[in-house]
Amino acid sequence: MRLLKYTVKRLLFLAPVMLGVLVVTFIVARILPADPIYLLVPADADKITVDAVRRELGLDKPVYAQFIGYLKGVVRGDLGTSIHTGNPVTADIRHRFPATLELTLLGLALCVFVSIPLGVFAAVRRDGLVDHVARIVSLVGVSLPSFWLALLLVYLLFFKLGWAPPPLGRGPVGFSPPTITGMYSVDTLLAGDWQGFLVVLRYLALPVISLALINMAPLTRLTRSSMIEALGSEYVRFALAAGIPKRTIYFRLALKNALLPPITLLGIIVGFLLGGAVIIETIFAWPGLGLWAVNAAMQSDYAPVQAFALLAAGVKVIVYLLTDLVYFAIDPRIRY
Repeated sequence: MRLLKYTVKRLLFLAPVMLGVLVVTFIVARILPADPIYLLVPADADKITVDAVRRELGLDKPVYAQFIGYLKGVVRGDLGTSIHTGNPVTADIRHRFPATLELTLLGLALCVFVSIPLGVFAAVRRDGLVDHVARIVSLVGVSLPSFWLALLLVYLLFFKLGWAPPPLGRGPVGFSPPTITGMYSVDTLLAGDWQGFLVVLRYLALPVISLALINMAPLTRLTRSSMIEALGSEYVRFALAAGIPKRTIYFRLALKNALLPPITLLGIIVGFLLGGAVIIETIFAWPGLGLWAVNAAMQSDYAPVQAFALLAAGVKVIVYLLTDLVYFAIDPRIRY
């Protein structure tokens, strides 16, 4: 019951957070020096034409009136219309969200399935080969900027070795798997198209690896240090003295407590994945929400930029809530 009350309180807290994000993004979009009207009219358009387009888009109204209109639209589920595409923003999000979801989920899965085992075994085999590999991975991940790492992979694996496909989207020109979920890897599997599935994996490989590598370093380092601390605790020493098998001590006693800090970091990483996807999607011409938001920002297209910021903030708040619930499930001593 206490957990349910806590969950309800956190969900109610979501509303003022979203309102704050909405206000900030709206103000920031309006104070930008660029005027989107001049992206829609010819270069030699006269003032009458410019004013007519401005009135049509509602940009001639005072800022507070524009904000109230935008707020009413958000409450109705209307996030506005993209000036560039001419589509409702919600339609563009539905169209592009599966590509970003597929990329971030696979990037997160790769990051977790490599970093946590690597950090655990580095702690168990301290100063051994695995520990040295973990330190190198952490050092490389912390030292290199994400965009530089992605460009380096493209240069080596595409331009030099020819092992990877060109960084130009989700598949070769004309590749169009059946649309079921919008995630190509899932759709080709559901359709039993194994050849198409392999094509999808080839195009996913570099973006997913680039996205995962960015976040592997901090997760590996934290898992290693947390596991070392757990292995040095009194209850582990007592269990060793009692003759309990080491495998049981490592993976049932120490790991359970050592996972709490990495889970906290994992919640933060999920938030960063959406931001990191902006860079990765731009480099790989990946037609997801990140590339869509970048193009909108460059064209001063207000509605998509505001919607992306709102979506990113909502995802982070929900992920933080889920992190707290996982905390509760792993450690019953935690109460709210």
